[in-house]
Amino acid sequence: MEALPLTEAEDALLQEGIHEFDSKRYWHAHESWEDLWNSLKRREAPRAEILGIQGLIQTAALLYNHQRQKRRGVLNQWEKILPKLDVWKQIWGIDVTTHLKQIQRFVEDVDTWNQTYEGVRIPIAELE
Repeated sequence: MEALPLTEAEDALLQEGIHEFDSKRYWHAHESWEDLWNSLKRREAPRAEILGIQGLIQTAALLYNHQRQKRRGVLNQWEKILPKLDVWKQIWGIDVTTHLKQIQRFVEDVDTWNQTYEGVRIPIAELE
């Protein structure tokens, strides 16, 4: 499956969210991507794309919950993320497969809370 191109304004929101995520400001990433999600809904983008950005929003929320050692928040987000992102290998240049593997480490870390956020970045898909 391949996502349709974003508008210039939507791509700016995507990039802003990536920057915030890569800077470990997960709440801010969530906010930028939520604006993108609302834009996609307004223009009636394909449902899988709306769910795709919602899944990315939820990965930021999962890490935000992990930072606060909120077991239920981490586990609940993970359950919501998988059906939305598992259908994508990549979306808008993001390597979703690698991203999910990266996020899963934090799910497995619940109750231990040993994982750090160093090196946690949105993985960019390689051009084919």
